[in-house]
Amino acid sequence: MQLIIVIFESIELLIYTKKHQMKKIIFMLSFVFTMTAMNAQIIQSRLLTVDQENMEEFMEGVAEKTKMYNSKKGQANYLTFQILTGKNAQNFIRMQVSDSIQELDKVDTKGNNWWQKKVGSLHKSTGNYMWSMNKNMSYNSKNTERQNHRRVIYYNYKDSGEKDFWRFRERVKKAMVAANFGQNMNVMYCNSGCDGNMVQVRFHHKNFTGQNNDYGKPLTDMIAKYDELYGKDAYEQDSQKVDESLMPNGRMIRHQVLIPELSSPANME
Repeated sequence: MQLIIVIFESIELLIYTKKHQMKKIIFMLSFVFTMTAMNAQIIQSRLLTVDQENMEEFMEGVAEKTKMYNSKKGQANYLTFQILTGKNAQNFIRMQVSDSIQELDKVDTKGNNWWQKKVGSLHKSTGNYMWSMNKNMSYNSKNTERQNHRRVIYYNYKDSGEKDFWRFRERVKKAMVAANFGQNMNVMYCNSGCDGNMVQVRFHHKNFTGQNNDYGKPLTDMIAKYDELYGKDAYEQDSQKVDESLMPNGRMIRHQVLIPELSSPANME
């Protein structure tokens, strides 16, 4: 009799182990699919710090360089954001947007030489981060007007929190689609240069007033749709799981504004 009990217990343990392993395999396959299904778009970003006395000359030089070397099809595509909050406020994030990582092998020697000659001494360049645009988690509304204001949330999640973090992002995207949310949201995953599992979620708004309006009824409608899709209080519960998935100080919010004169035309994006 004891032998039979041991056999049954062994079978139950084997079944549980197999199920547990299968769940892990399914999740990993799902995550790999999500990551490999990203848009091939690659974004390189640098922090450009500028002393106040050089600000005007620097901005004029970047505008001139961008117009000459980054405004036509076939030329490198750049976006320049001024940072509005945090310790780097009033400095700049300059992003090179490429359709594929192979484009990074193309070096614009002429444009780079012009940059160094014109504005190289007016700023300090810090860091070089490579981000992939996660198309599956990003949301593009029907609003095609380019909006310059960004509310950016930087995340750093634990390895053990990967499942909860990305499930929430996937569900938010689906809830936005279902609610016909009116503003864009881009999700970018750091694949080189960052420490840890770094993600930035970029919300597009017209300005601060627009942000305030967008986080009124449109946000509550999206949350209601989220709960309709995934169960009562699902948004609050999943948000709590994301909080638990993060590293210490794993959430940082910053505001940025796109400077059109220092950026490639919208039709190049």
